[in-house]
Amino acid sequence: MTLLLSNEEIDSMLDVSMVLDAVEKSQRAMASAEALSSPRVDTLAPTVTGEASATYSLKSMSGLWPEAGVAALRINSDVLVWPTVAGNVRRDRLPSSTGRWTGMLILYSMATGEPLMISPDGYISRLRVGATNGLAARYLARTDARVMALLGTGWQAGGQLMAHCAVRPIETVKVFSPNPANREKFCRELQSRVKAKLIDVDSAQAAVEDADIVVTATNSMEPVHRKEWLRPGVHYSAVKVQEMDQPFLDAVDRVFMFSKNPLTTRPQTVKLDSVITPEADGGWWQNRQGQSWDRLQELPNLFIGKAQGRENDRQTTAFVNNVGQGLQFCAVAKRVYDEACARKLGRELPTEWFTQDVHP
Repeated sequence: MTLLLSNEEIDSMLDVSMVLDAVEKSQRAMASAEALSSPRVDTLAPTVTGEASATYSLKSMSGLWPEAGVAALRINSDVLVWPTVAGNVRRDRLPSSTGRWTGMLILYSMATGEPLMISPDGYISRLRVGATNGLAARYLARTDARVMALLGTGWQAGGQLMAHCAVRPIETVKVFSPNPANREKFCRELQSRVKAKLIDVDSAQAAVEDADIVVTATNSMEPVHRKEWLRPGVHYSAVKVQEMDQPFLDAVDRVFMFSKNPLTTRPQTVKLDSVITPEADGGWWQNRQGQSWDRLQELPNLFIGKAQGRENDRQTTAFVNNVGQGLQFCAVAKRVYDEACARKLGRELPTEWFTQDVHP
């Protein structure tokens, strides 16, 4: 049988500590060439939503982990726009006519090739992103970090909050986004998820003052971290490359990315002048020559001792979560599947619905 799970069922059983463990183990395997992620493929073309122009995106990523005996495929079907909000260009996914988004995950058995589980990708994705940045903080932030600044109050911000609070003894989180109603709602809804006190502040500067960890989780396509915010001993974290610029990174003592492999993403376009503009326009992540690029380290190498992390409490550190991996979904989905089977959650569907009796 193939297990069908909802986001709500996944949320009821998936603890952030489980995700931290799964992601770290899978990344250790990746760094040791014992697991694999295929390139993320973004297939893009112009579209029209209502009377406005937009970009249609069909995104897929996959990975496999032989030790766990599973492979996974994650698929998103999105309509993308780039509005300007509060002076910043942002990337946004539009909901469908029913107010919902389309993203799914399929977990396969490497022993039989059959699908083990099918689910939406939203809750798993939030925590696998959060866990990746959280693991960076586990290895790079000061062990006594107690104050955190969180810039952003969207879906991914919740994952960042839970993961960072799980790896450091955070007592206070100062939360900022340009919309006061969003800040209030975020603090109210997420307070029960963490022991730290969530405080709604009215500026980014107020959030980062005295913070031991500064985390951005925004949809901004322009830099959010500021060089003038740098203080000795602080760890800085970003969910995507656009949130940090070159001058900021050059001023940080130790900088880590998730992956420096240029083959992690393969954009394919039809009738588009460039690849997902404005993301592709002249970012520091495209300049792979010189000292600035050479000093960037890869996070999985930190896990297995091939890279040097923080050396003292006065160093500044930074992590940029520059790419998603199918392996992350593979690792977290396997934990979800095992937990759901143990708790007897979900609906069992005939595997025959997803297999066939003809040789393809």
